[in-house]
Amino acid sequence: MRRPIGQLLAALVICTAMGGATMAQSLSELQWQNRVLILFGTDGTAIEEQSSELLTGRDALAERDMLVFTVAGDRLDPVYGPVPDGEDAQSLRARFGVDPAAPFTAILIGKDGQEKWRADSVVPRAEIEAVIDAMPMRRAGR
Repeated sequence: MRRPIGQLLAALVICTAMGGATMAQSLSELQWQNRVLILFGTDGTAIEEQSSELLTGRDALAERDMLVFTVAGDRLDPVYGPVPDGEDAQSLRARFGVDPAAPFTAILIGKDGQEKWRADSVVPRAEIEAVIDAMPMRRAGR
């Protein structure tokens, strides 16, 4: 089911304003709608630093159709936008090959549902934006 962009943006704004309390669609249902950045880790400091770095550019996240959430222990918590429904920490780690003991791993999933970028340390927001801006769909204005 495809939703008009206006509805998706309105839902994203509402969910963000609610602190992500509402759930998004599953990752597979977000395909072709959103880019997703997942911050995995056992190092709460690194997750907090990366989250803070990203949130300094809320407009950039919205412009790039981003959802960002963390996976720490068995918890999935929103950073920007809602946490996808029907996902759990263990299956996400298995799907993306992330060691449960890894201190920090950031994974960017493109609108096509494929992994596009990965880092094992906190990176500047501009680096993530540059990766997204180089993507063919982004260059095509989507």
